[in-house]
Amino acid sequence: MPNRREHFIPIGREKILECLPEFESCSEKETTDLRNFFELISSTLHKQYHAWQIKVQKLYQPLDPDSVLILRDPENKESSEVFAELKDLLANANYRKLPVDELETAVDNATALGLRMKVDFSLFEELHVYGRGDETQIWTKRSWKKFFKEEQFNVEVYQRLIIAFRLKNHEDLPKEQSSSYVYLKNFKSIPHSDLHTLLPGTQVKMSLLDRGKIIIPALSGIVLSIVKIVRLMVAVAIFASLATFIKFWVIPAGIIYYIFRGFISYKKTKDKYQLNLTRNLYFQNLDNNSGVLLRLLHEAEFQDYREMVIAYYVVWKFGDSGIRADQVHEIAEKKLKEVIELDINFEAEDALAKLEKLEVITNTEDKWFPVKTEEASSKLNQILELG
Repeated sequence: MPNRREHFIPIGREKILECLPEFESCSEKETTDLRNFFELISSTLHKQYHAWQIKVQKLYQPLDPDSVLILRDPENKESSEVFAELKDLLANANYRKLPVDELETAVDNATALGLRMKVDFSLFEELHVYGRGDETQIWTKRSWKKFFKEEQFNVEVYQRLIIAFRLKNHEDLPKEQSSSYVYLKNFKSIPHSDLHTLLPGTQVKMSLLDRGKIIIPALSGIVLSIVKIVRLMVAVAIFASLATFIKFWVIPAGIIYYIFRGFISYKKTKDKYQLNLTRNLYFQNLDNNSGVLLRLLHEAEFQDYREMVIAYYVVWKFGDSGIRADQVHEIAEKKLKEVIELDINFEAEDALAKLEKLEVITNTEDKWFPVKTEEASSKLNQILELG
């Protein structure tokens, strides 16, 4: 169940015509002309996005940690261009940038798995997190408080999450990570409280219960050893034999043993938590690095297509009477809610601006008018023939 109105339109190409008001009332010729025109919009967008793909891949290749190409040393490669292109691409794919306070809230709270984490934000040269599809899902878990009986609980999640970052040249960086690259990560169904678990440098914070499991046995062992030491010291004072001194040194060794055993138990418990976290995220990772860019280009292209087809059709429907942008916005949202039962925040002005750039609609005195379908198709064919 969505928590906020999204720009993202989650419909396939085959369902787009159902989202056009009164499309079924169009004549056979109008239907054919419109379908052909929509195909031209699709081809034009595909051409534009292919050019964008070439540009973005060229910028990203020297900064791609997965690249196998022999390229110049990326140490001095500026990453600002990559982040700028990524920002525009994410906007077209209808992602929103998550504010810093959402990340800070996630760090302060336990994860949906019940884990508490700590994040070292000083590791990042740049860090950008984008989400899409903010909704509440119903999850299940077993709790010892209810005798391990399965119970349901609500979890606020992002249907899609993108993390883009570049690390600082830090001495604590793992060997498999480098400050030379820009890392891109794409996930699905990520709880709000789990955002920080996806970042490098994140460590598990032990719960009081688990700390107790480790500390109490170790302390009890040390106390027991101290008692034995005191007893042996008395024995040493009385008998002062070599054999007693040998026994005396066994006790400090016992203390060291208990401390070492406590440390090993701590590491095992921490590794268990980390493994549990990794298992849960394994099936939530959609793509990495250059694969994220390709996925975003595909999503952005088809979001533009959906928005432009709906916007053009509404303007076309009003013909010479013209229509204001706010009216396009209202009509499109009403029809989308009727068809897909979602409260979409339709970006009418953005779609209209892109159509105007293609010269298939015009604006006069704050009203939008369609260029005749035949003429509009001719303009798009010219664009396609140019390259």
